[in-house]
Amino acid sequence: MRQILGLFFLLLIGACGDKTQSTITTKGYTTPKFTDTKMTEASLTVSNSFGFDTTYEISKNHEPFMVTGYFNEDNVLDTAILVRHKSTSKDALFIKQGGTNKTFLLKNGKDVGTDFPDYNWVGQFEVIKKGTKVWNNVIDDEIVCEDQVPDSEKFILNTDGIFVHVDEASGGGIIYFKKGKYAWVQQE
Repeated sequence: MRQILGLFFLLLIGACGDKTQSTITTKGYTTPKFTDTKMTEASLTVSNSFGFDTTYEISKNHEPFMVTGYFNEDNVLDTAILVRHKSTSKDALFIKQGGTNKTFLLKNGKDVGTDFPDYNWVGQFEVIKKGTKVWNNVIDDEIVCEDQVPDSEKFILNTDGIFVHVDEASGGGIIYFKKGKYAWVQQE
């Protein structure tokens, strides 16, 4: 069953390229198309006989490689998958919003407002439930407890978040949906 599910998601992420996502419609089919910076209309590029780009594959270095949750605000189940770029071996986070054709390919920390080169370091990959109180727990390069963080800097997740963290070490955070894009809160 896992192989079938993996194949399904591989086909789903096969539509991903190595750029920022936009959605296009060609001959009545809506297909993800990736461009350098912003969403634009473009023509479909068929890169192989299956009709999709195979630049990415499901990452074999992560267990689990996929989580599901309500990551945006529409109450339809969404999917997040750790994927690997075949030629660079850099991992990225692919998010498919359920019930829509909207997808996000998060390749590095800049895509969520922080700084890391890719997602290869992820050891823990799980869902943080909507309603959880979160805060940046690093202030001036020091790990702090909740009582050391001003209440004005704490917030309740309005959607499920995606927890990514180094396995058995310091470093990670929660990726959450805010104002139409994904953002980051540091969790050491």
